[in-house]
Amino acid sequence: MFYDRQEMHEIEQNAALNSYSSNLEKALDSALLGPYLVRAAMRDFTYTQTEFETLATEILTHSDGSQTIQLAPKGVIQYSYPLTSHESVIGVDLFKMQSIEKSLQTAIDTQKMQIDGPKELAQGGQGLVARLPIFDQNEFWGFAIAVLRFPEFIANLSPETTSHPHLYEVWQKTANSYAPLLNNNGFEQSHWSTYNLDVENQHWVVGIKDEFAYRAHVEFLVLLLIALLLSSVSCYLITITCRLREHEQNLEKLVQKQTLELSEQALELKQAQSLSGVGSWHLSPDKSIRQLSSQAKSLFKEQSKAQSITDVCKKIDSFYKNSFLNFIHTKPSSPTEIEYTIKLNGEKRWFHEHAEWNPKTNTLVGTIKDISAEKQRQHELYQQAHFDSVTGLANRHYSEKYIASLCPEDQYSSGLTLLCAEIKGYRQLEDIYGQDYLNELQTTLANRLIEFSDLHQAFCAHIKPGCFLILLKEAIFDEKLAALLDRLQHQVGGIIETAGSAHFYHLYIGVGYPHLQNIDAAEQINTALIAMNECPRTQKPFTVYSQSLKDKLIAQSNLESDLRHALAANEQLSMVYQPIVNTLDGTLIGCEALVRWQHPVRGFVSPVEFIAIAEQSELINLLSRWIVAKVAEDCHRMVDNNIRIKVSINLSRKQFSDVHLVKRLSKEKAKLFPANQKINLEITESALFQNTQYAINLMHELKLAGFNLSLDDFGTGYSSLSSIQQFPLDNVKIDRAFICNCVDNPRDGLFLQTMSDLAHQLDLTITAEGVESSEQWQLVSDKGIDYIQGYLISMPLSIDDFIAFDPVA
Repeated sequence: MFYDRQEMHEIEQNAALNSYSSNLEKALDSALLGPYLVRAAMRDFTYTQTEFETLATEILTHSDGSQTIQLAPKGVIQYSYPLTSHESVIGVDLFKMQSIEKSLQTAIDTQKMQIDGPKELAQGGQGLVARLPIFDQNEFWGFAIAVLRFPEFIANLSPETTSHPHLYEVWQKTANSYAPLLNNNGFEQSHWSTYNLDVENQHWVVGIKDEFAYRAHVEFLVLLLIALLLSSVSCYLITITCRLREHEQNLEKLVQKQTLELSEQALELKQAQSLSGVGSWHLSPDKSIRQLSSQAKSLFKEQSKAQSITDVCKKIDSFYKNSFLNFIHTKPSSPTEIEYTIKLNGEKRWFHEHAEWNPKTNTLVGTIKDISAEKQRQHELYQQAHFDSVTGLANRHYSEKYIASLCPEDQYSSGLTLLCAEIKGYRQLEDIYGQDYLNELQTTLANRLIEFSDLHQAFCAHIKPGCFLILLKEAIFDEKLAALLDRLQHQVGGIIETAGSAHFYHLYIGVGYPHLQNIDAAEQINTALIAMNECPRTQKPFTVYSQSLKDKLIAQSNLESDLRHALAANEQLSMVYQPIVNTLDGTLIGCEALVRWQHPVRGFVSPVEFIAIAEQSELINLLSRWIVAKVAEDCHRMVDNNIRIKVSINLSRKQFSDVHLVKRLSKEKAKLFPANQKINLEITESALFQNTQYAINLMHELKLAGFNLSLDDFGTGYSSLSSIQQFPLDNVKIDRAFICNCVDNPRDGLFLQTMSDLAHQLDLTITAEGVESSEQWQLVSDKGIDYIQGYLISMPLSIDDFIAFDPVA
């Protein structure tokens, strides 16, 4: 009896060990899924705080054990969710931490997740840190990171209930030692039943043993004691008889106890199945009826525990029916599993079944679990990773997959046409109307685009805010293309009523042809985006991609990088000053500060070229600060040489739209410039008329801050003196285009006279640019123009030459 009981005890112990190890492994898989989901959700390898927090919230909600999810582009942690109590990790450069340098390099070399720990965390406490490398076209991009609470992560796992108390331990196995992770128990192979568990780059060992070792031998000691007592009184037959009767009674009690324990175990198994949602079953030898546990019966909503395989097949989705029959009617040499959908009482449910063949009993034994909630979560994560939450259209990530699925197979001999369409002025719409307005606008455009795509059997997507993609399964060129894009403009763009008001919206469209280029799907989309981004410069409704556009973009990018380097190194850039003199007597009254760039390779770079690049790349603020600081330094030199004049500084259209402009310029004027220095700000016409009321308010603030204001290049745009009288200007500068032919062209002379008269009536001074001859000087003087500048007076001068300049010499 003892040996049968011992064998049952060992079977129970091994079952508990396997169950605990399986639960631990599943918990680890779930917790470590977070970084893979973050990597899968990457679209164009950019991520906003909101997008990251949305995904991280979903991961942490369904992944018990993860403490935080982090994202570290180039190894520098930029996002961490939740941020509370983890602020200290933001900005940490992982590659500067020598303790994990080897682990980081291994992750990059193997392109696999690496786990460090348990270890002390920067945000406090202990944990396991899992880092998954992310690659962009085989180039390392950064890490997706999950941090697991430790040792709470293991301690929270509930072991299986057994008839005797057991001790559990988990060790981290290294080359020479076993480090305890759970209860600080030392590793002694002979005392523990163990299970090996590989966790990514680590090796763990799970162990179990009786809490009190002597309990397994209690029955043996009782029997030994009885035997000793019997042998000591063996000469007394009466005593032997009594002892035999006593022993018989003890055996009966043991049988009753064992029967009770087995009943309790059966009840515990039933309760465990109910709590876990996992049911069990076994298939009868005739292979047409299987017996269900109570939980399995509840899952199938059956009235009886005997379930007909034929009835099950009637309810299973036809796609999975043959697979289920094959699963249920075979004798697998190893455990098998299946997932399928089934309709129960009109509701579609997902089931997962696991089965093993028992040759001793000639039965198939299995378990079943309802995984509908898990499938729903997977579907939601898939939707978040592949579809836009605002419009419901496919996102860029899905679009790249779709294009890649078409091009290699060469399904369309007629080719493909890829269109990227963006709302004209989208970036300004958010500043003016807000995000809710844009969401409504984009939803309306998406609905129109779906109708357009259905008419042309095209695929459409929303690849970034304000930008849509259309893929047509034929190559369309020339007149046919122009006609198609005209229909797109009218059917998708046009008048749209949003937030109670109607506006006309125009689209900029870029055109690419994926089947003509041997590049991946991401680059295919980029070609159409490059073409689309060329439309604002050319003011054309659409542009077809060409290699020259990309080359131009690359050249601009290189020039931007060079400009950034020039600003950081404070080299190559310099300031020059063109004198401005009084028209009547030629006395020096001011100068215009102009920036120059002498590139070490390209030589002189035109300000028109690099200032435009600075505005596009957001370098304009850095360039502006550099210019102001340099001009302030040179103004001190002028004052030291008794030159006290007004200095004019140009403001670009981009700078004029900066809401912090007045505060920044006022601070720089007070801190950097000489006391009482007169500063004139030159503003272009386009800056004034992009938002008239904003311009008026800003100019009043600049005037109050002590700045003079000039309208630069007047006459080249669409304004007139009568239209600009509403702006608080001090001076108007006539463009050189009206000066160069004014001597020979009476119409230009009349124009100069009219502008001079109107300017003076508005109490404005007027300056003529580009004066290059004495005849031009005499003419503008006769027309009453106050100031002149140009090569006749002087070309722009370095600060040393300007200090030495004498305008009347």
